[in-house]
Amino acid sequence: MASTLLTQDPALICAAHGFLRVAARSVDVWAINLRASAACLEQCRQTLCRSESARADRFMHALGRDDFVAAHGVLRHLLARYAGAQPRDLKFSTDPNGKPALDSSASGGSLLSFNLTHSQGRALIAVSDGRAVGIDLEKIKADVKALPIARRYFARAELAAIEAAPARLQAETFFRYWVAKEALLKGQGVGLRFPIDEFEVQFDDRALSARIGIRTPSRISSDWTVQMLPVESGWTGALAVRGTDWSLRLQNPEPTPSA
Repeated sequence: MASTLLTQDPALICAAHGFLRVAARSVDVWAINLRASAACLEQCRQTLCRSESARADRFMHALGRDDFVAAHGVLRHLLARYAGAQPRDLKFSTDPNGKPALDSSASGGSLLSFNLTHSQGRALIAVSDGRAVGIDLEKIKADVKALPIARRYFARAELAAIEAAPARLQAETFFRYWVAKEALLKGQGVGLRFPIDEFEVQFDDRALSARIGIRTPSRISSDWTVQMLPVESGWTGALAVRGTDWSLRLQNPEPTPSA
């Protein structure tokens, strides 16, 4: 994939106006740097509903609280532009497993699906034209216990791929499988309590996209595709989308005109 997904300033996203549209059979992906100014954080907090504010207030540390407020505030600003609504007016529902969905009755009947992930000051947001999506982002940790974790939780072929990777690439390989699996679980709406060795992520030769293999009858469907995302160095991100007839659109910031 030639382009890189660039992180954007949350203040600029919250200040932007104008209708956004997801093209047919496509998924828009946004990357956000969550370290926002005090003014931006206050703007984001003003858009949150009561339950979101309560969740934010339960964070023990200010940094985690601020990241949550920025991530969910930016999500509301973006979805409002797609739905033709005001950020504060958006309403969400959750399925039995807790996966959030946009209440179309409060957004002009818009058929939008979305998913949000945030970690250590970064966030990714996926928006589609109604098809199910899941997204995940992780910072690559060189000291991760890749092989012990994979032996316990991953499918055999996934473990074999990690074992076969050069030592300097084992952590990166491990996290590639990890984010692909978590993106799929989030998209399917089953959560990480689901036994993740019940399905297999089958990457292509370049490890940029993957199909899903199901070995036994499962709540996981096999009709998902996974696309690795070109995130910044030291991170890995994945997008899982129901079906195969879709394309990825990276929502990078507009270039600043030169003087």
